[in-house]
Amino acid sequence: MVGPWPPTQGGVATFMGNVVRSPLREKYDFVPFTTARPGKRNVSGDNYGYVAMFRGGLKRVVQGILVTLWHFVAYPWVVLLRRPKVIQVQASDFHAFWEASLYVLLGKIFRCPIVFRIGGSFNRFWESSGATARAAIQWTLQQPSLLVVQSEYWRNYVVGLGRTAPMVILNNFVPDTLAEKRPVAAPPVPRYLLFCGEAPRLKGAYVLLDAVRKLVERGVGVEVTLMAVTVPLRQEITNAGLDRHVRMLDFLSHDEALATLRRSDVFLQISSSEGFPTMLLEAMALGCAAIVTPVGAVPEIVGADGECAFIVPAGDASLLADRMICLATDRGLLARMAAAAQARVLERYTERTAIQVLDRAYQFAMHEHG
Repeated sequence: MVGPWPPTQGGVATFMGNVVRSPLREKYDFVPFTTARPGKRNVSGDNYGYVAMFRGGLKRVVQGILVTLWHFVAYPWVVLLRRPKVIQVQASDFHAFWEASLYVLLGKIFRCPIVFRIGGSFNRFWESSGATARAAIQWTLQQPSLLVVQSEYWRNYVVGLGRTAPMVILNNFVPDTLAEKRPVAAPPVPRYLLFCGEAPRLKGAYVLLDAVRKLVERGVGVEVTLMAVTVPLRQEITNAGLDRHVRMLDFLSHDEALATLRRSDVFLQISSSEGFPTMLLEAMALGCAAIVTPVGAVPEIVGADGECAFIVPAGDASLLADRMICLATDRGLLARMAAAAQARVLERYTERTAIQVLDRAYQFAMHEHG
């Protein structure tokens, strides 16, 4: 299983961890092969897109190149020694897609069936690519034995790019045991949580800060927490005088992040671009209502506006503030939406159904290759 294994954090690492800890481990011997590189958490701006390769200074660029080259040298030897029945490659967008495509091609050279799973903001990647890059993307998508996409939205999108070979939808998922009942007693004020990470602008951090200003002006009391805050963003918030109104947390381990979700009431998935966000599933499973933007597969995850989440346009700080006030002033509505969110995840996005899909995908790839 090729992808960015821990200590890398994020949805892809969480997905792979969930797979290898699932009951599938009793049927398959998973061999992790990491594509992770040294992190870049304290750079200014969003660490996203092709420009991300050059952030973090010359030393980090050289380290990244050397580590990646070492991965490509080691990969054929791992394939030769372990002789996998299937190679599953995780792909994202921009340079991560091209890197993953090389693992696909190397796997094909060794005549291994390839299950290629794509995620990230693939539409943003495609739309920003030129004609030559698009042709290369389309050619790459035809190479694997089976292409795995995260939702119906992404299946339709990839079909529009010309993929005609077999494809399967495999949603991100949470362990069946993650869902928990909430304490009966509600906190004095609702607690809102946003994950910023290495791309705070894309994740909506600045939109949230504008919304916080509006809440302060209107005298509405809420507790707002930003998780995975880089040093430059922390300094910006402090310089703007907003550190009195928001709580800032560093990058946390996965277990620490789940503990923070348990202490939250509303998860803010207000990105300008998304694939199929795992943390949104985890928040809903743990009993959080949500405020989201209609990007990627997010509308499929939450359903109709107002059921388990409010849907707001990306970048609309005024409407975001209004929806935050609505949940702060109607605690009954907040409780109903939170219960609906948890029920929706338990019905649709747990490992019970996901691992069956992945098992069939592996069997299909092996059968087609045989």
